Amino acid sequence: MIDSPLIDLHSHSTASDGAFAPARLVQEAVSRGVTTLALTDHDTTAGLDEADEAARELGLDFVPGVEITCQCAGTEVHLLGLGIDRLSHALLEVCGDVQQRRRVRFFQMVEKLRAHGVPLSTESVEDGVSLARPYLARLLVQQGKVKTYQEAFERYLRKGLPGFVEHTTIKISRAIEAIQASGGVAVLAHPGLYRNGDECIYEGAQQGLDGIECYHSDHNHDKSQHFVSIARKLKLLVSGGADFHGPDHARSKFFGKRGCPVAEFERMQETLAARA
Repeated sequence: MIDSPLIDLHSHSTASDGAFAPARLVQEAVSRGVTTLALTDHDTTAGLDEADEAARELGLDFVPGVEITCQCAGTEVHLLGLGIDRLSHALLEVCGDVQQRRRVRFFQMVEKLRAHGVPLSTESVEDGVSLARPYLARLLVQQGKVKTYQEAFERYLRKGLPGFVEHTTIKISRAIEAIQASGGVAVLAHPGLYRNGDECIYEGAQQGLDGIECYHSDHNHDKSQHFVSIARKLKLLVSGGADFHGPDHARSKFFGKRGCPVAEFERMQETLAARA
């Protein structure tokens, strides 16, 4: 019996913008003392089978998940789907729609960079990857246009810079419906990162939101407690995770240290069991 389970409900693999393949991610989680892990790649369930198999082999409890880009209260937000059915038609349809929007945006950003005098080649663009800014940043590094991933964002990819293009996103209500139709719970990811996080929570709750990611690498203690208080007020679930992308990412140091409290995860499991 493990005295202090560590439950991490937010992580990424190479199926989207993470540095580790799904099985390698599971190995890293185990090495850091994580006992329950959710893989929540951006707008795809492609890595779940591999991660699930690796988790079974290593004795790690696995939660199938996804992170869907959508819009709420006039802001682009990320919505975690936890405990999902990875074969759900409704969920796969939404993921496919968002991925296509990502693809269009990606090549628009490439064209903006070329027009700005950055001749970027897309011949090496891989099938099945998440065509988002992190992938574009890596291309800029690989092709010698910048020296580091951080420089790519600071020179070209942040809002207002030459390579930035706004998302065209789906409404949060559609993402919530798809996640719940798959048997999962819909949790607003890292509300502390949005300019109007509280407003996003309240509007999301009106649309059927199940929970809030109160504990996150970018939330300090006061922010976490603030969101827990809102969750209690609105009778929403509480979630948490490091949002691990890889060893070179700033959030890496929190992987294996920041997660979801056991009692809160038990409440989530009860909701998932009732929904199933």
